[in-house]
Amino acid sequence: MPGDPRAESLQLLGEYAREPDRSVLVRVEMPGTAWESGVAADDPRPAASLLKMPLAMAVERAFAGGDLDPRATVTVRRLLVGDADPGPLHVLGPDLPLTIADVLGLCLSLSDRSCAAWLLDAVGLAAVRGIIADLGCDATVVAVDDGHPGGPLVGRTTARDALRMAAASTDAARNPLTAAALHNTIRSSRIPLGADGLDVRLAHKTGSLAGVAHDVAIIDCVHGTLSLAFLTEDQHDTLVSGYEMGICTRGLLQAWGLAVRRSRSLA
Repeated sequence: MPGDPRAESLQLLGEYAREPDRSVLVRVEMPGTAWESGVAADDPRPAASLLKMPLAMAVERAFAGGDLDPRATVTVRRLLVGDADPGPLHVLGPDLPLTIADVLGLCLSLSDRSCAAWLLDAVGLAAVRGIIADLGCDATVVAVDDGHPGGPLVGRTTARDALRMAAASTDAARNPLTAAALHNTIRSSRIPLGADGLDVRLAHKTGSLAGVAHDVAIIDCVHGTLSLAFLTEDQHDTLVSGYEMGICTRGLLQAWGLAVRRSRSLA
């Protein structure tokens, strides 16, 4: 006899959040069913790279308003000004031109700091704050790290606000470039650990700092959608924290029968 998905989900969330300083919010949307639950979902945590989502949406707004041309180009050399740390951009030719649309995509899919700093300089902090306000993310605060001119963005957010940002970021009608980038984000050992190998469509964004491991995702399945936000801080081992995000994700997908997005013929 099938179990109660709500009871199973609450047990999974409790197991994940048994360690201190962990937040989680889960939303299930299926025909005739809308269920949401979380643990410490409104507790502020360091936002880390989750702030790249409202930054990207601010850039898309600038594209739509004609303030930025997505086809305009910038060289890799300009993106790397002041950034000597190894990274994916360093393997590209310094004079290689990238469109601003390319820079937005790399900012999200690689969570690239240099691309984020360039985009922030192009649109300004006020534009990012405007997106956050428009989304109703009242618990989210954002600033520029004073010790690093040109970025990075720093601030705090909650699991509830993170899901709001993810939902808006994956709205392909409003933010097509942002949505495409999140669907092509480099996979990690966090939420994707629980969804890889299953027939689902996943868009997600991670955030990482010392002791901090976040992952926020929208998982589309044939029978519905699973939205998740895992936020942490002061973790003794972020690899373990991320692994347990994946275990929780897979359990939730199975509890609700959402592991399959489309049928396949074996013939």
